[in-house]
Amino acid sequence: MNIYEHLQVNEIINCSGKMTPYGSSILEKDVAESMKQASAAYVKMDDLMDKAGEVIAEICQGEAACVCAGASAGIILSVAAIITKGDPYLVEKVPFVETNKKDIIISCGHLVHFGATIHQMIQLGGGRVKEVGTVCKTVEYHYENAIDENTAAILYVKSHHASQTGQLPLAEVVNIAHKHHLPVILDAAAEEDLKTYLSCGCDLVVYSGAKAIGGPTSGFVVGKKNLIQACRKQYGGVARPMKVGKENIAGLIKAIENYNTKSYDYQPKLDYMLQEFNKINGINASLIKDSVRDIYRVKLTLDPIKTNMDAHELDQKLKNGYPVIFTRKYDVSNLNLVFDPRPMRDGDEIIVCKRVKEIIEGI
Repeated sequence: MNIYEHLQVNEIINCSGKMTPYGSSILEKDVAESMKQASAAYVKMDDLMDKAGEVIAEICQGEAACVCAGASAGIILSVAAIITKGDPYLVEKVPFVETNKKDIIISCGHLVHFGATIHQMIQLGGGRVKEVGTVCKTVEYHYENAIDENTAAILYVKSHHASQTGQLPLAEVVNIAHKHHLPVILDAAAEEDLKTYLSCGCDLVVYSGAKAIGGPTSGFVVGKKNLIQACRKQYGGVARPMKVGKENIAGLIKAIENYNTKSYDYQPKLDYMLQEFNKINGINASLIKDSVRDIYRVKLTLDPIKTNMDAHELDQKLKNGYPVIFTRKYDVSNLNLVFDPRPMRDGDEIIVCKRVKEIIEGI
């Protein structure tokens, strides 16, 4: 009996993505083993944090790095670090920092909700949100006219959640910020590239350790050494309740080492699902590319007359049946369901195609 059976909690087949609501990632055996080894001994946490920062910074080609509880915690640490500069008196005041220089400029198109609002993460770090532009258009003069003596930083979000229309490219935002001697924080929570954003000039880049990297619940901030040192100082303040255990630090280090050297080929799963789904009457399966990243998924378009159901109904039957299957349903209102192969275990694609066929054909 595994732990979920013991707790009487259903396991699921995750075809949605490496997302927090579905447990983010399944750990490789050596990552889990690293966590097990770490759990069996004591360690000086500052030494472990230092070493983790060194390993991550080297892999990402940054000056320094700081481990945190997740990408959302990384945003909080980054904002607090820039506002307090690591001053222990101000660190203890976060989020109620006694300074006017705490405006964090962010495009309206980047005001995402990822399970919580990015507004709240900025505010927890002591920042004051200053929205610029609109959802469909944020250009140079919006940023330029928002900058004043109270501006602490610019926050840019690189995510499929953020608006992809009419937004100023990251490189141009970095140029504007640096012209005014302001740092740029990049929220790259689920991004796959660990080097590009630092090389284009971002001062702090925030990643989830549990999504693309495939580690345990964790995250990290990588960037300028002085700002990373100020991030570490936040563990004496607002980051205390967001501390990371030795087991998760060890797992993150192993996962990021693996990530730097291994590649995962999910093309066979894509090919299988395309072939099998297209055999089902009333379904058209096609490949689609992610709006931001170089990721491909399978999209199902249902003919409601032939299938006698719409995409929403199929999605409900998949997640309410057995096995429990969660799809990527962002486009469900347009008769489409999307299946992401990256979080699927070997063999899941066979089960999923069989289950869809059973539902559509009423077996």
